[in-house]
Amino acid sequence: MGNGGEIRIYRRRRTLFFVLSLIDVYDRSVIDDHIGLSCSGSDAVKTLQRALFKRQLFEQTNKPVIRTDNGPQFISHAFEAACKRFGIEHERIPPRTPNRNAHIEALHRLLEEEWRLTAMKKLIKP
Repeated sequence: MGNGGEIRIYRRRRTLFFVLSLIDVYDRSVIDDHIGLSCSGSDAVKTLQRALFKRQLFEQTNKPVIRTDNGPQFISHAFEAACKRFGIEHERIPPRTPNRNAHIEALHRLLEEEWRLTAMKKLIKP
């Protein structure tokens, strides 16, 4: 689990959906995610905690590095305190450098394309 999450906002008729995904850059699997109408620091902490639990990393001495953007949920006191409590190194990418988090960007681009295709299919019913 080397790549942290980032937030992608989907808009359709004034509805916002926030997607936070934690993926393993080694096997490119989504370990856990949060999808909702909002995403706070506590949502990011819960997602991180579930991901660590799923990969059985709480007892490991060699913890993963979490890479995120600088979204408000990732710079929150709650998220920073949780990383410290869990023994996780939190690495933030520089502003305006999404290529440093390319695995997450690619995943969220695919999700967005699929969401748009599904929405278009619903609009164009035979």
